[in-house]
Amino acid sequence: MMHTRIKLIVPLSLLIGLFSTHPGAGQTSTPHPKPRSDRHQEDAVARLFDEVRKEAKLPPLSRIEDRRSLQQLACTVAITDRVPEFRSGAPVLGNGSIDGVTKVKEDGSPKWDRESALYKTSNPGELTPELKRVALFERPRVAPDGHMIMIGYSRYSVAVWPTPNAANKYWVAVELFWSAGDEFFQNHFTDAMEWKNEWKQFVAPECKQVK
Repeated sequence: MMHTRIKLIVPLSLLIGLFSTHPGAGQTSTPHPKPRSDRHQEDAVARLFDEVRKEAKLPPLSRIEDRRSLQQLACTVAITDRVPEFRSGAPVLGNGSIDGVTKVKEDGSPKWDRESALYKTSNPGELTPELKRVALFERPRVAPDGHMIMIGYSRYSVAVWPTPNAANKYWVAVELFWSAGDEFFQNHFTDAMEWKNEWKQFVAPECKQVK
C-alpha cells in the first residue's frame, strides 16, 4: 500500500513544477515598462522657474516635489504623445504649445493665459517662452481703482517625462497651486469640489499608479 502511495506523489509533484515554471497560454504577458520622471531635469526646470521670478522681483513660490495629478498627466502625455483636451477644446495642461513657444491671439495676448505650462523639448534646462509665461503668471495686476492685485498662487510643481518613442525628447509640465489651506477650502466648500478630480479621466492606464 505504501509503495502505491509513493508512485502517486512523485508524478503529482512533477506536474506542479511544470505548471509553476511554464505560464499557460491564457496568461497575460508582462506589460511594457512605463517611462519614469526625470528628477534631475525637474530640478533644472525648477531652478529656471525660480530665477525668472527672482529677476522679476516676484515673491518665491514653494515647490511641491511630487504632485500626483501633474505627474500622472505628464506621464500620459509622454506615453501617448498627445495632449488631452476638455470639451471646450482647451488643453488639460498648458497653453496649447508643443514646442515651448507661447500661442497668442491676434492682439498678441496668450491664447490661454493659464496657470500651467506643457511643452516638448530636447533640453529641459533651457528657458522657453512657455516656462517664462507660467513663472510670471502670478504677477501684480492693476485693478480699475488703481490698486495692485496679486493672484493667490503660492506653490508650484514640475514634472519632466522622457518620451518612450523618441530619443532625447522630454515633456515638461509646470503648474501653479494655491496654498494648502486655500486648496482645502476650495475643494471642500466651493463648486470646485464638483470638478476637482476631473483630471483623472484623462490619465492613461499605464500612469494610474504614478505618484
